[in-house]
Amino acid sequence: MRVAVTHPTCWPEIRRGSERLLHDLSHWLADRGHDVTVISTVEGPDRTEQEGPVTRRLLARRHPLPVRTRWWNFFHAFGGQVRDELAVGGFDAVHCLNYHDAWGAARARTRDQRFRLVYQLTGIPMRRYFRRIPLDGLIFGQVIRDADEVLALSTHALGQLHDQYGRTGRLVAAPTDTRPYAATTKVPSANPLILFVGDVDEPRKGALLLAQAAALLWSRGLPLRLAFSGRASEATRTAILAPAPAAHRDRIIFHGVGQTADLPALYAAATVVVNPAIWEAQGMVLVEALAAGTPVVGCDHAGTPDIVADPAIGRLFAPGPMGIAATNAAGLADAIAATIHLAADPETEARCRRRAELFAWDRVGPLYEAALMGIAPPTGPDANARSEEPAS
Repeated sequence: MRVAVTHPTCWPEIRRGSERLLHDLSHWLADRGHDVTVISTVEGPDRTEQEGPVTRRLLARRHPLPVRTRWWNFFHAFGGQVRDELAVGGFDAVHCLNYHDAWGAARARTRDQRFRLVYQLTGIPMRRYFRRIPLDGLIFGQVIRDADEVLALSTHALGQLHDQYGRTGRLVAAPTDTRPYAATTKVPSANPLILFVGDVDEPRKGALLLAQAAALLWSRGLPLRLAFSGRASEATRTAILAPAPAAHRDRIIFHGVGQTADLPALYAAATVVVNPAIWEAQGMVLVEALAAGTPVVGCDHAGTPDIVADPAIGRLFAPGPMGIAATNAAGLADAIAATIHLAADPETEARCRRRAELFAWDRVGPLYEAALMGIAPPTGPDANARSEEPAS
């Protein structure tokens, strides 16, 4: 089958979940014997390159207006570029990871060019998101109507798709290459090490809330250390250090962005990995941590509960009254304390690794292939099943 996988930006120029999925999905499908082309953009002229078995068609990033605006930008221009590429591409199926390129793909379909269109929700579909960008709301609504299949990463996103847009879809998690993390050896630590991995500057991710929770735990006499891996401006670092008692500020570590290859060792060295974010479509950081054998703490909101579905591998905390971030520092502190205790159980490491394998490519990849082929998903244990029996 000839397949195109599309997204406006690509790995490794941008290292986020959608770009990583673009890369990993294209290679997994190619390894399954499909003829795969990635369509994305790049600063500079058009170019076509070969990345192993995958063809990458990188189109010149077009900025249609002299001023950057959400109303009309290179994402919209990419929709037109995708339309033109697909109109002559002879593809059997197209997998779009953004609604702008899915809009372009839908416009490329004609009587003679009737490929199967799969649109992947990499976020949570909410009508209110489009109040300030109504054109995008119209584009998104058209994509939801026209796609042959809509995939959602979590039960929450799938429910919102139905409630907000009246559309059914398939629940398919974002798979994780668990192999680098599963190959690590857990590192014992005399004092608990709490790790945050993500964009520290993004308020929604909850890094400041974690700092507040750590301050509460220090006040209880817990000798923990706190580490942040990800982009962190000087202003953000100052805000994170502020809640900490002066005697404990040297226990806070900022690793910076670092390299992807650094992550397995960071996860393995941690006692607990914490992702306090709200509005997570899924939360792959938690899966990666579990694959390294490290228990996790997440917010009981959006897609996170699909991962932390078993108290034997971690804890959830209630978000509290929400603005742009969770606010329940006391609840987060309690969840971290309970998970530190859980980490001391010699059975926890194996339980965490088993949970992570439910999100591995060999379990979830065939669900993507089935959606592109328009066939029923494979039967058997489902990585998305929140109701899995606890591993206790």
